[in-house]
Amino acid sequence: MKIDIAYLPGDIKQGNLSNTVCIVLDIFRATTTIVTSISNGCRTIIPVLSTEEARDLADRIGPALFAGERQSIKIDGFDFGNSPFEFSREKVKDQTIIMTTTNGTTAIKATEGAKCTLIGSFLNANAVCQKALKHGKNILIVCAGTDGLLSLEDTLCAGFLVDILSEQPDEVIHLSDSARGALLMYTAVKDRLLQTVIKSRNGERLYNLNRLDDISYCLQSNKLKIVPEYVKGRIKLS
Repeated sequence: MKIDIAYLPGDIKQGNLSNTVCIVLDIFRATTTIVTSISNGCRTIIPVLSTEEARDLADRIGPALFAGERQSIKIDGFDFGNSPFEFSREKVKDQTIIMTTTNGTTAIKATEGAKCTLIGSFLNANAVCQKALKHGKNILIVCAGTDGLLSLEDTLCAGFLVDILSEQPDEVIHLSDSARGALLMYTAVKDRLLQTVIKSRNGERLYNLNRLDDISYCLQSNKLKIVPEYVKGRIKLS
């Protein structure tokens, strides 16, 4: 079994993904928020690429809530931004949410055609790895990045997943250089994750928006055991 990483959605090779399991990461904050929302009873999340597409979709499917941000700021007129703390059980249970974010929803949709696409984060790291392994296929970890550039927090979470995946006693695991590099980065700073990512571009942005609570929450490891899956344009509990 091969483990590889696409540090950006654009790094996904244009080959056939039908025999590959993808795990999408956008730690600050889309995939963390999706995992939280599904854990809190959200029925489904539909990722789209633009506000116009979101509104057009709502007109077609009926009542839905809107979630989205641009450069970490909630979109005007939307019900939610992109902070996981907004997606409480009281607000999202049994709801359909249409979501558009700067980077995360683009990364999710870039994996269409994969054997399956799982939504990952630090929160459900072990659960998403075990789910991926059950398919017995090559695994591609897809990092959302930011505005076409590598994001440190996504890379470190990818390294965390590689660490979990490579410790399977019953699997012969082959790591690509990309996977090995992310693992080395994670191993070097795993005991000081908060201090490391708060100095990153997205960490500084959230800190300056007084969202240190979001940063801390997004870095919690293995707090949730659920795995959302993207199937036929919708994200639901796997």
